[in-house]
Formats: sequence, structure tokens, C-alpha cells
Amino acid sequence: MMMKIKILTSCAGLDFSYAAGETVDAPAGIGKDLIKAGFAEEVKPTPKKGKGGADADAG
Repeated sequence: MMMKIKILTSCAGLDFSYAAGETVDAPAGIGKDLIKAGFAEEVKPTPKKGKGGADADAG
């Protein structure tokens, strides 16, 4: 399982290397560890607009 995170501090491990400011899809285990250590923060998915949204009436 993958999770989207924003890297706050550059960091690297055996299988990854991330620079500060990047938003990446990371394996959940690595992502959770980086968040816990303060190196990253989780990026919450934005809800997708469906039918009947504000854009539906634009014209």
C-alpha cells in the first residue's frame, strides 16, 4: 500500500532518497516512519467533484 507524503526534511534510506519540498507516493511503512520522525507530513486526498457540483451549472 502506498501513501502520499510531503517531505519536510531531505532524507534517504536503502531504497529511497527524498528532497525537502517533494510530494511523493511512498510505501506506507516508510511514510509512517518519516511522519513519526518529523521528516514528512501526510497529504490527504482531495475529494473529487461529481455530478451536480458547482462546475456543472457553469456555462
